[in-house]
Amino acid sequence: MKKVTKAIIPAAGLGTRFLPITKALPKPMLPVLDKPTVQYIMEELKNAGIDDVIIVVSPGSEIIERHFSAAQELEKRLIADGKTELYDIARETCSFKVKFVEQKVANGLAGAILCAEKYIGDEPFALLLGDELLIPKEGGKGCISALKNIYESTGKSVIATMEVFGDDVSKYGNIGIKNENDGVMEVGAIVEKPALSDALSNNAIIGRYVLDGKIFSMLKTLKPRNNEIYLTDSLDELAKRGELLACTTEDYRYDVGDKAGYIKANVETALKSPEIGEEIKNYVIELAERIKA
Repeated sequence: MKKVTKAIIPAAGLGTRFLPITKALPKPMLPVLDKPTVQYIMEELKNAGIDDVIIVVSPGSEIIERHFSAAQELEKRLIADGKTELYDIARETCSFKVKFVEQKVANGLAGAILCAEKYIGDEPFALLLGDELLIPKEGGKGCISALKNIYESTGKSVIATMEVFGDDVSKYGNIGIKNENDGVMEVGAIVEKPALSDALSNNAIIGRYVLDGKIFSMLKTLKPRNNEIYLTDSLDELAKRGELLACTTEDYRYDVGDKAGYIKANVETALKSPEIGEEIKNYVIELAERIKA
C-alpha cells in the first residue's frame, strides 16, 4: 500500500471576511497568538510524518514564502544578543520542506488542488484547509495522522467529519453513511451544503482529507458551477464507487475563517501558553465578572 508523504494546503483565498487587514496580509498569515495559522497546519503535518508540502497561494502572497525562509539579519542579531531561544523559534520556520504554486484563476478548492498536480503525480496526499485549525487533545495523535493511517491500511480516500445540527447542517458538505466499523465509516453519498430537509445525516465534512492520486483525473472532468469546480462532486463519485471512508476526530477544532472562531482560537491558545496563560486566565475570569455585573 502506498505511503502518504505529501500534502497540499490551499491558501489562495482573498480573506474578504477579514478586510481591511487582508488587503496587505494574506489570510493564512493571520496570527493565533504568535504564529500564523499556516504554521500551525505545517506543524500538524510534521507531527504526522508528512514533510513534503505544497502551499497553493494567490498572486502577491510572497510574505508566506518569506515566513518559511531564512531571515539572516534577524538571526545574526538574535545570536549577537544571546537570545538563543528566540533564534531557535525563528529558525524553526525554515525547517519545513515547502513548495509554492500560484492559483491564478479563482475557481475554488478543486482548482487549487489541480494547481498542485505536477508535484503530486499519482501519489496519495493529505489536504488541509487553512481556515480550520485542529489541535490534538493531550495524548491524542491528531486528525491528519489518523486519516493517514486509515488510508495506508485500506488504500481508500478518507475524510474527516463532525456532527452538526440545525442551521449548521447547511454550512458544510454533508455525508451519507452506509455502515461503520470501529469508528471508520463507509460513505455512500455526499451533497454540498444541503437544505436541512435534504441532508443525508448530521455528519459534516471538515477540512482534513487524505485522497488517492486518482482524484486529479476525476477533477478534470467536472463542469464548473458558479465559476467553480467542486471537490465534493468527485468525492460523491468516489463514495458511489465504494471508495470513500470517513472518521470523526477528537481534536479541538477552530474555524479561523470566521471572526468569532478566530477570536476563540486566540483566547484558548493564550490560556494554554506557559508564558502568559495564568495572566490571561485571571483576565478572562475578571472579564466574565464584569459582563455579569
